[in-house]
Amino acid sequence: MIERSTISQERRNGVSAVSLAARYDVSLKTIYNVVNHWDERQTANGSRSRVVGIRVSDDDLRRFDAALSRRGIAHRSDAMRRLMLAAEGVFLPDDEMCDELRNLGAALNRVGNNVNQIARRLNEAKVRGERLSYPASSHRDVRALAGLVFDLADQVQEMSRARRSVLDLEISSALAGLAERNENGAE
Repeated sequence: MIERSTISQERRNGVSAVSLAARYDVSLKTIYNVVNHWDERQTANGSRSRVVGIRVSDDDLRRFDAALSRRGIAHRSDAMRRLMLAAEGVFLPDDEMCDELRNLGAALNRVGNNVNQIARRLNEAKVRGERLSYPASSHRDVRALAGLVFDLADQVQEMSRARRSVLDLEISSALAGLAERNENGAE
């Protein structure tokens, strides 16, 4: 960004495009594009006076760039700006998800109580020296309990997939238009 402003300013001060192209190791066309579009860019970005810096790992940046690339977006700054503007809707608590998790927590508590009751009865029989009986009805109960646990696990996975899908739609909506702009050569 600093090079673009410097190139534009020097060109306005009379420095030749050829010497600027040689100094910055770019083509003449690039110099002309920078000068021609700098004023437009300054007008469009005039209200953007803050710079936000973040530290990320190489892996974080690679994954972010890959996500942008999959959506056809070439400019990180445009994507970050759109995501910041969409933060109000994307980062709100999900009341439905919270309710579902509360319900699942209650169901898991019931499962835990059942498991504790089964374990207590088996331990009591063992302490008394009784042969551990495991009638068919107990077997059915344990199978039903296992089925409930698996159902809960499936529900949690489905809720996670659904929430991820909703967030993906919200993020895609926030980033809408950037891919088309990049395809048309706009920055």
